[in-house]
Amino acid sequence: MSKKFQLKNGMKVLLLESHKSPVVSVQMWVKTGSADEKKGEEGISHFIEHLVFKGTRKYKVGEIAATVEGSGGELNAYTSFDQTVFYVTISKQFTDVAMDVISEMMGYPTFDPQEIDNEREVVLEEIKRGQDSPGRRSSQLLFSNIFKKHPYGIPVIGYDKVVKKVSAKKIREYYQSRYVPSNMFLVIAGDFESKEMKSKVEKMFGGFAPYKLRKSTHAKEPAQKNIRIKIEQAKFETTTGYLSWRIPNVKHKDIAALEVLAAILGQGDSSRLMQTLRIREPLTNSVGAFSYSMPDDGMFAVSFNLEQENLDKALNTMIPVLTKIIQEPPSTAEMQKAITNFASHEVYSMETVDNIARKAGGDEFYYSDHDHYRKYMKQVYSLKPEDIQKAAKKYFKADAFSLSLMTNMDKKVADKSMKLFAKNLKKALSTTKASKEKPPKFVAKKFSINTEAVKHSPETQRITLKSGATMLIREQKDTPYVSMKAAFLGGARTEDGTTNGLTELFSRNWLSGSKKFTEDEINHRVDELAAGIGAFGGRNSVGMSMDYLSPFEDKMIEIYTDSLLNPQFPAEILEREKVVQKNQVKSRNDNPAQICVMNFMKEIFKNHPYSRDLLGDDKSISAINQESLRKYYNNVAHAKNLTICVVGDVDTKKWVKTFEDVTAALPAGKKIENHFPVEKVTKEKHIFHELKKEQSHIIVGYQGLTLMSPERYTLEVIQSILSGQGGRLFLELRDKNSLAYSVSPMHMEGIEGGYFGGYIGCSPEKAQKSIQMLKAEFKKLADVKVGEEELTRAQRYLIGRHDIELQRKGTICNAILFDDIYGLDYRESLDVADKYFAITPEDIQNLAQKIFSQPEIISLVGPNDI
Repeated sequence: MSKKFQLKNGMKVLLLESHKSPVVSVQMWVKTGSADEKKGEEGISHFIEHLVFKGTRKYKVGEIAATVEGSGGELNAYTSFDQTVFYVTISKQFTDVAMDVISEMMGYPTFDPQEIDNEREVVLEEIKRGQDSPGRRSSQLLFSNIFKKHPYGIPVIGYDKVVKKVSAKKIREYYQSRYVPSNMFLVIAGDFESKEMKSKVEKMFGGFAPYKLRKSTHAKEPAQKNIRIKIEQAKFETTTGYLSWRIPNVKHKDIAALEVLAAILGQGDSSRLMQTLRIREPLTNSVGAFSYSMPDDGMFAVSFNLEQENLDKALNTMIPVLTKIIQEPPSTAEMQKAITNFASHEVYSMETVDNIARKAGGDEFYYSDHDHYRKYMKQVYSLKPEDIQKAAKKYFKADAFSLSLMTNMDKKVADKSMKLFAKNLKKALSTTKASKEKPPKFVAKKFSINTEAVKHSPETQRITLKSGATMLIREQKDTPYVSMKAAFLGGARTEDGTTNGLTELFSRNWLSGSKKFTEDEINHRVDELAAGIGAFGGRNSVGMSMDYLSPFEDKMIEIYTDSLLNPQFPAEILEREKVVQKNQVKSRNDNPAQICVMNFMKEIFKNHPYSRDLLGDDKSISAINQESLRKYYNNVAHAKNLTICVVGDVDTKKWVKTFEDVTAALPAGKKIENHFPVEKVTKEKHIFHELKKEQSHIIVGYQGLTLMSPERYTLEVIQSILSGQGGRLFLELRDKNSLAYSVSPMHMEGIEGGYFGGYIGCSPEKAQKSIQMLKAEFKKLADVKVGEEELTRAQRYLIGRHDIELQRKGTICNAILFDDIYGLDYRESLDVADKYFAITPEDIQNLAQKIFSQPEIISLVGPNDI
């Protein structure tokens, strides 16, 4: 049920009732973004996004986050080219808190000059963080190459020179000229009654001053009439690039065809580019295609990440994939697969209230119609294969495309490669003609699934199958969606220390083919059913997961069960995945935070399996063969070592019968119960890893608890006291001292041991102070009892986030499954409120003294040590 109305001050309001979960999402969409900024204002919208959290007429610094998190809610915001969105997701009983906070932030921010100066440093740290990110840098290069005049070519985050100098007066004036009621719309989705909600909205948002809206006009991007090549040399291990063409704005009649074209070319493992450039031969680490539609012109792009030695071959291999779609229309199977996936988005988006609000908000923003999806799907259903072919012919212009490349290659060599590719592509596109053969007849099968929520009280059953396997099943029919996982105990704990990377490589090859299905058949069928299937491997377990819509259950179970029982591990696919895994190891330097964690783990778990590198290294990966994978499978794949968990729109009797038969085919075996002692850390250790980056990445950590420890709920409350935007680390290190954009506590509980600590990414000159302040905050917990108000905030924050996450069936499935296989009560993670509320200030102080009195391990990755 939806209701749309407008307040007297011009603000539009959209109410979307959904009673499947006792949760509400409040989102304020402001129709302004970086594209509305003038010269000298670049980045002001993103800066304002930060600043409205820093104080209002009612809330001081830190109080907004503390209020929301103290009510168990989550809050955040994001800025894009054309909009800025602020949102709170919270339990229905605290809906008024969410509305009050959004009302204060949007209507009455103070923009205190001192807080503006503090936050400048935080935004500058965020800009530096972006400079260390291959994804962020290559994306900015893409947009700046396509849009030379239009503001889409300017980074949303803006320029540091603007952030450093923009005044409080300028910020306030800009806010009052663009963040006005007539330029905002409020979306509220979740468990409420619209009549009551309407009166609350009028009371809380009707008083916003109706400031005059400053009109925004964007410079028109001239038609592109040439081929553009833009190369940026950067010290990243891998090369990232884009091939792109301009396309019309989001409302153009060709957008549906272009989005189907992108899906066929580069979305999913069965897509043409993925098959050609990653599956059949690992020329790329990743490849894809997307159609990016905006209120002004958009783009159609092919993205790729690869090793520089593969650049020429990958680019040349791409050309026939692009020309083929112009020569002949896609098959009826490709058309139906793309359309089924688009139609399924409606069902998947209903799982959480924030997704419902986000989807409706997006449609309202772009089309002034929150229910535009239905009209869009009519367009999609009407498409024929020849429409996709025509769109490719129309927009893949031979003499007007853009190439951007972020690489560590010699710039002259890269330039030569890109120019040759441009020449070859231009020739191929200009000479490719459509086949005269009659296109295949195609009428799309309409996707019809009942999405009405079924009211019932789900209960979890634990069943021991005759084979000795354990089945956990929870019928939950609120949406026609199912999440399923099966796991064997094992993981890296079953490796012998000479085969690092085996668990990871095993999981990458598990779905490479079974007795009934080849890898291609698995990929195509899963994509056709708008489903997901994957294998995972970690430190303690290895398994397979599956997500699907209930009408497709039988087809998905057939693939899943045959893959579970009969993996084949084809030699050529194993060799391909070894190449990709080695490439991932090589690219580690592009992720300094990951190196920081890895070095910390090596020291805190010295000589324990947890200290090992899950990816392995070149030598250990090279040594793995088919026999290694078969032996690994045979070691773990026993019925008594298997736990299966399924949550969703399922029938218990059917699943029990199916898996009685399936698990009977496994050897009974026994549950893996190996044990490895954790060495006590007896002295402080400082580990430095030099990496020439803009930021330093730091962990200060201590030995922690095990999965079975009765104190683990106390430790989670300690984490909650420190975390979130209202937590101590954010407030002290970011809000008050502007040390970093990213700072957070971190913890892990394992079978024999764990750790607790803090992470921060900051400028190198702030590293020493950051370490001192992390240690000071930990010491404070040991020295001074937590106040009741702060404790209540932490407890409610944990419980609220828990309830919000439990909207997702995948979260429930994970919680039930892993609690059970690690020997905990499978119901434990679903009912935690009493456990958290039982924690006292004395419990927290006692555990803090126990943990933080131990020697610390410091891991630092950056350009220089302290």
